[in-house]
Amino acid sequence: MQQQLDNISPVSILSLLETDKAQRQSFAAQVMRSIDEGSVNPLLIHLQLKCTESLIKAISETPEYKKALLDESAKHGKSFYFHNAKIETKEVGTKYDFTQCGDPIYTRIAANKDIWDEKLKERETFLKNVPESGLQIMDDDTGELITIYRPSKSSTTSIAVTLK
Repeated sequence: MQQQLDNISPVSILSLLETDKAQRQSFAAQVMRSIDEGSVNPLLIHLQLKCTESLIKAISETPEYKKALLDESAKHGKSFYFHNAKIETKEVGTKYDFTQCGDPIYTRIAANKDIWDEKLKERETFLKNVPESGLQIMDDDTGELITIYRPSKSSTTSIAVTLK
């Protein structure tokens, strides 16, 4: 078995995943069916998915991969079809650096925003620690005595995986 695996390259394994939308949906449905039938452990599937995500990230985030991808894509133009996909080269994630504008009004607003963000964070920490029964405080603006309560809290249960 190990000898068979030694003859399989990573690229040939990736080629197994060249599928169209219907094939991917069928694949996912088959995996879910196996889980529902109890023939596969969902923890194993989750681990395999997390490993796959880690591999995708390890490849797709390297500068060399990004450069090679852009270089190859440039040979075909801005938009083209490749196998079962439309490939487009376009600008994404546009960011602006307003600190270089030299605008004093922007600078003042940004400084005040930082102050207000910190004050808001402090108030949120305070509110998280308000007693369950509430707390009476005086509203400085209106002079009114009001009762404040803890914020509602919600969460989602999930499985955390740390790959070794």
